[in-house]
Amino acid sequence: MFAPLRRVLTWGSRTDGRIILLAAVAVYLGAIAAARAWWRVDLWPRLGVPSGPSLFFDARNLTAAWECQRLGYDPLYESPCDPWGRPLMYLRPWLLLTPLGLGQPHTVAVAATLIVVMFVSFALLVGRVSAGTGVVLALAACSPAVMLAVERANMDVALFSIVTVSILIWRLAARLADVLSPTLVLIAATAKIYPVFALPAFAMTRRPVAVRAASACLAAFGVYAVYNYKDIVHAAAIAIQGEGYSYGARILPAHLYHLFGADRWAGPAAVKQAIAGIPLAVVAAVIFVRIQRGIGHDDSLVVPGTPLLLALHVGGLIYLGTFALANNFDYRLVFLLLTLPQLVEWTCLAGHRLSSLAATTLVAVVVMLWIGSLSPWLDTWDELASWTVAGLLAAVVFATMPPLTAIGVSRRRGAAAIH
Repeated sequence: MFAPLRRVLTWGSRTDGRIILLAAVAVYLGAIAAARAWWRVDLWPRLGVPSGPSLFFDARNLTAAWECQRLGYDPLYESPCDPWGRPLMYLRPWLLLTPLGLGQPHTVAVAATLIVVMFVSFALLVGRVSAGTGVVLALAACSPAVMLAVERANMDVALFSIVTVSILIWRLAARLADVLSPTLVLIAATAKIYPVFALPAFAMTRRPVAVRAASACLAAFGVYAVYNYKDIVHAAAIAIQGEGYSYGARILPAHLYHLFGADRWAGPAAVKQAIAGIPLAVVAAVIFVRIQRGIGHDDSLVVPGTPLLLALHVGGLIYLGTFALANNFDYRLVFLLLTLPQLVEWTCLAGHRLSSLAATTLVAVVVMLWIGSLSPWLDTWDELASWTVAGLLAAVVFATMPPLTAIGVSRRRGAAAIH
């Protein structure tokens, strides 16, 4: 069934697919820049990316906050330097960069640097791949969801790079990475909360030091969340949440409610979230049982602790966590890129028991990255794709996670996993 996809992914093995990936991104962004500079034409909407009030709209919010803090304001609550009067959309750790002296005149330079680092770090994570795989990865990288993050220069771009670097360190310096990689993810979580969903991925590696480090990072994040509770609640309250160009478990149930009920939800937000969580819990339970019966925990299926499997778990858990707990703009789907290298590898192995599941998930993820561009016409029915991806990623995670009894296994086995 997936033989044509395998032929595409394995085509051109003599060519480094990363060249195609980076060249496609460069041509895409070059065309955007040229049209804006020479003809004053904004190509973003024609490519499925809704333009903000200004280029790098979210990055400007941060550079304006740095200016306001130097003037004595607390930008989390008052930031008149922002041209639109927005308080800082991010948490206080971003203000630690204020002494660098950067401000709004540096917005383009800051954004461009973060964007380049994001794509380069992704190419390094992917490693050498075939030309066909490079084409598929370029299709994902140039998708409207990823380019929405680029157009806004949202700080998810920076966090993507931090998380990706944590996985690259895992590949290059195994023993150092046991502690350093979870710590980098913790730093990302203090900046924007949701990367905390990735920390359990390190517990799935069966490396005892990494398990303990991830547990310590979770505890440290708990202390941070309690200490900064006021700021976190404030940031959540001012965060813009919509249904267009977004994903989240409660969007589709809310749409059905509006079709058959009132125009606005009159109850508490917690109840709204709980209602969305019921079908999510049922789906997760069904998938878990099906995976246990169909595949189970078979150590021959995967090698625990490999960089690509870790990247799959990190990207999958971030998507599942954000999908379950909030409405998220599509730029956060950039973390789905982390799942692709491992999915491609398993898809190309026709005899692997996870090959069909990986191929189905790979196709669904690429569709998910593109379908948001149809959001205005699909009237939030594109959320069916987000539920599909959530179910498939849950199946992949359940199929590859170790039994709870295997987490924190002996040092001898953990050392074997390193090799």
